[in-house]
Amino acid sequence: MIELFNSFISDASRVLILGFGKEGRSTYSFLRKQFPGLQLGIADINSEIEKDTELSNDDKLELYLGSGYLKSLKLFDIIIKSPGIIIGSIDSELVDKITSQTDLFLKCYASQVVGVTGTKGKSTTVSLITHFLKAVGKKTLLIGNIGVPAFDMIDAIEKDTIIVYELSAHQLEYLHRSPHIAVLLNVFPEHLDYFYSYNNYCKAKFNIYKFQNKEDCLIANESLISKIPDRKHRFIEVSHDTYDLKIKKSPLMGDHNIININAALLAANEVGVSINDAINSLDSFMSLPHRLENIGEFRGITFINDSISTVPESTIAAVKAFGNIDTLILGGYDRRLDYSQLIEFLETSNIRNFIFLGMAGDRMFDIFGTDTTKRLFKANSIESAFKIIVQNTAKGSICLLSPAAASYDQFHNFEHRGDTFKALAVRL
Repeated sequence: MIELFNSFISDASRVLILGFGKEGRSTYSFLRKQFPGLQLGIADINSEIEKDTELSNDDKLELYLGSGYLKSLKLFDIIIKSPGIIIGSIDSELVDKITSQTDLFLKCYASQVVGVTGTKGKSTTVSLITHFLKAVGKKTLLIGNIGVPAFDMIDAIEKDTIIVYELSAHQLEYLHRSPHIAVLLNVFPEHLDYFYSYNNYCKAKFNIYKFQNKEDCLIANESLISKIPDRKHRFIEVSHDTYDLKIKKSPLMGDHNIININAALLAANEVGVSINDAINSLDSFMSLPHRLENIGEFRGITFINDSISTVPESTIAAVKAFGNIDTLILGGYDRRLDYSQLIEFLETSNIRNFIFLGMAGDRMFDIFGTDTTKRLFKANSIESAFKIIVQNTAKGSICLLSPAAASYDQFHNFEHRGDTFKALAVRL
């Protein structure tokens, strides 16, 4: 890794860390440890960063904070961009300066990486792959969008370590190398407030295999890549029928998880895990929170937390996973997604009660219209939604939180929303 940096970073280089969230802090710690004399900059809209005592003692550091932080880009030779920072339109000279922690990491370790992306299912799939690898004693590390910055784990990597990397569209955006094994689960419209168009979002997602060669492989549904010509990599198609999982009881609910499991099985098999060994370990896999999570039964109602569902497609999949839903909680931060197909699907479902939150919920409410036979409720908060739940949900049935919308209007993230939902249910 150090050799790579030495190849393009000189003593005279000026390196900017663009964005100082979790990954930005990781990049700063790595660079300062390895290059104590390197002139660094940090650019972020958050002006509170200047109060960080670690940074204030660094005499080789420049801070560009507040509303004008992007003006610093032209002052540096190399820009290491953090996920989610919106740059906007910039000239080609500046684009050539931009890299990312993911891009730098893959330049060094791509041959050891199983990378996974998709609008939904990423975290479950990388966790499954890691579980399958560990079950047979293989050295493995789980990093990336699941919460562990890649640079934080460099010291733990050995030549035979298999690195399972969860990759968001933001991490894939400025990429010049793809993982040795790439898993592309699905692509639905999301993050359009960042990428501006579905096409741009897809282009970022497709970087997971764009730079693969004939020694690499892509695991995906054929329909996702049928329009992409001149593929140099091996292609392994995944479907619901790839392996007969009915012979083994899965702890994961929902038809969509069959794809996730099959993709994980194929990926694990590519790095030397037999399919039988992987399937045999499936029943010991612990599902992740906020993904069709059964919280328990309270006041005769079973509460299911699917806060991870932030697009219509994942909510449809969640509803299909259960046969006794009486109340569904929808809505949140409005990213102007198309909810027409979701509402059409829900109109034909057996669900009686719908509770809508936020501006996205307001739009869904309006799409239902006045002719519906469903019972529609608006709630100002998830706390007030619980009064409606208790008064209207039949005992012995399910209340499902699967919002089909982001959480940022009232919560820090989908985990915060899910944890709030769980806490309220438990207190009933």
